[in-house]
Amino acid sequence: MTSPTRWKLACALFAAIAGYSTLSHRAGANAPAAAATARTASIPFLIRRPLHVTAEAAGVSRSDLVERVLRARSLRDVQTLADKLGAVGDDDTVDQLAPLLIDGRRGVPEAILGCYGAIGTEHAVAALLEHADDDRPAVRAAAIAALGSTQSAQAETRLTQLARKAGDPAQGAAIGALGTLGSDAAIATLIDLGQSTDYAVATAAVSALGSINSEAATAALRRLIDAPDTRVAAAAMASIETIDEVLLGKLSAVVRTGDPQLAAAAMHALAKAGEPALSVLRVAALHGAPHTRHAAVAAIGQIGGARATQVLGEILNTGDRSVATAAAGALAGIGGKDARELLINAALGDRAEISGALGQLAEMDGEDVDQALLSVLRSGSSSDRRAALPRLLKAGNPDALQAAIDLAHGGARNDRYEAMRLLADSGVPRAFDSLVDIAGKSRGQTRVMALELLAQSRPNDAGVARLLTDSLRSGRRDEASYAAGVLGRIGTEPARQALVAALSGKDKEVATVAAAALSQYGVTDSVKTALLSAAQGNPEVKQQVMQQLLQAGAPEGMRFAEDLLNGKDAGGASSAVWALAGAGTPEARRLIERALAATDPSVRIAAMSTLAQDGGDKATETLVRMSRDQDAQVRASALSTLGQIGSDRAQQTIFDATRSARPEDRVAAISGLSSIDDPRASAQIAQMMRDPDVSVAQAAIGSSYNGGPEVDQALGHLVRDPGARPELRMMAAHQLRNRGGELDPAIEQAVTQLAGPAGDGAGYGGVIVRDVE
Repeated sequence: MTSPTRWKLACALFAAIAGYSTLSHRAGANAPAAAATARTASIPFLIRRPLHVTAEAAGVSRSDLVERVLRARSLRDVQTLADKLGAVGDDDTVDQLAPLLIDGRRGVPEAILGCYGAIGTEHAVAALLEHADDDRPAVRAAAIAALGSTQSAQAETRLTQLARKAGDPAQGAAIGALGTLGSDAAIATLIDLGQSTDYAVATAAVSALGSINSEAATAALRRLIDAPDTRVAAAAMASIETIDEVLLGKLSAVVRTGDPQLAAAAMHALAKAGEPALSVLRVAALHGAPHTRHAAVAAIGQIGGARATQVLGEILNTGDRSVATAAAGALAGIGGKDARELLINAALGDRAEISGALGQLAEMDGEDVDQALLSVLRSGSSSDRRAALPRLLKAGNPDALQAAIDLAHGGARNDRYEAMRLLADSGVPRAFDSLVDIAGKSRGQTRVMALELLAQSRPNDAGVARLLTDSLRSGRRDEASYAAGVLGRIGTEPARQALVAALSGKDKEVATVAAAALSQYGVTDSVKTALLSAAQGNPEVKQQVMQQLLQAGAPEGMRFAEDLLNGKDAGGASSAVWALAGAGTPEARRLIERALAATDPSVRIAAMSTLAQDGGDKATETLVRMSRDQDAQVRASALSTLGQIGSDRAQQTIFDATRSARPEDRVAAISGLSSIDDPRASAQIAQMMRDPDVSVAQAAIGSSYNGGPEVDQALGHLVRDPGARPELRMMAAHQLRNRGGELDPAIEQAVTQLAGPAGDGAGYGGVIVRDVE
């Protein structure tokens, strides 16, 4: 730094201190707010308070800044100017900016409140206190945060109240502001809150303590490391900035115990200890539990330096795939000649694929890196060449470009696709030309893959649009369908015209895909006209168009849905029901109610299924009525849906169905019972294991996996009953094995005879049943 530069900086500092002193000692207007309680810290209170200079000393005009803020049209400009005014503003500034506190632009009131916090006068604090109860959550949070910046006694009192107010949505913001305030009283409050049984409050307080540079805060954090809630203890570890010898030993012991809740936080803290922590982190990275190794490597990377680089090199060369990959990333983050050399050696060695060094090396700069990548390009494996190509392609290396072109033309399928993607991403003109050549000469998936990549990089290219249109008309259905999807994503006018033309084509499947692709353009008048025209002669297109029109709120969508419900196609009618359920309008609900009386059972079932989303009394009564439908599948669906609703009326209907004379109804009722979390349901399932109809008994046994102790008793009686049907005894034995409970010796013997020893997989009814320990 030159002498003139030092002189300029000294003059600026003296001017700032002089301006601050002048402002801070003025009485009446612009008086600084009364200071908060003291703080035991290394940073003096005078420096911690907002620093002010006169506008003249800063070489700016306060009035000009205010005028610019009031005229500013973008949030970014407001924030920039408000930040400047925070250093030179006064009480007049607070009043002049007040209209912006009710500005409707998101972020503007918040920026002004931040400015008030930087001004920090009594008048500014009063304005912040007023907005600390604002009914706009974001504005209120900004006011509370700004109060912390004022370092004032009034702010301290209000923030303490809010921080202790359990359930207040702004409690977390107040706790954070106390951390910014950092007074002794704030520290005492945070220490108390750090011992709260509310995890969110405790961890917020711990984090706030970590932002305070004071002996009291540091001592509190060290105590909280031993908090009974390991989450709070982990937060305390993460918040400590200075690690002495005693704490180093304590954190090292935590790492060695391998406590999954604390080990990662302890290693994050150890990174702040520097090189003395390397030995314990090295052991954890190489020999620790799998879930701690990554944290250890990350901590070593944060330490940095020659010794850390050496340790990471050892991990890179000897660790397993996961930890070696992490070490490669850490080395790339450290950078420097030694780190590059380690990565180059790994990339060119036998562990290139295991370590992932090549991918990290491609993110580094240097002539030695380029030479290593070229070496890989010439003699590496297929996956290694793909990793080296991106960097070399972007640099315009001709050998890399030719290698990617060759791979795109003649490589294996995955290699071709990856090479085409790399060519598209490179931005090199010759790469684009090669993709056009591939798209023109290829067919099928390779062609459309090349076309999509071309469309992404140059959506307005006429040649690309022409190739996609040719694919749409190719007569090859898969290629045409894929091309339609690409044209929909491009969103250009020529693409839209091609899709509209495909709507009237002879291939109905392609027309349906084209209709779906047009939905990405929105239902404009021209698109709507084309869709309506195509829907007249194509039922599949009509279903697709109906969904799009319903989503757009067009009346034609409701008319199409009604047409489908009145038609003979049950599949189309069911599709209409689901589309109507998504519309949610009164007219849609009316049509769904009509579908409940449809002739086809599948349509009635589709309409019933939408009632589970409602769950009200009307829906329940409708399902109760449908549980007595003449069709068994409809009855079964109604009972199953009632089980999802779970109200008293719904449950009673299911219990009534378990006593039905029809076996199929009793089976359907069991499905509903299994959804009910009630001891009565479990007891009923246990009773139905003895049903005279074997299909009912089998359904009860198969649905008993979540039952209570009465189910175990019923299953136990069944396996020991020699008079029971063999297939029921076998099912019961497997169910007992699956439930994993302890069995008395007699039942264990019977289960073993039927299902084999515990731990042996067995099958029943064509389904493999695995034991659950």
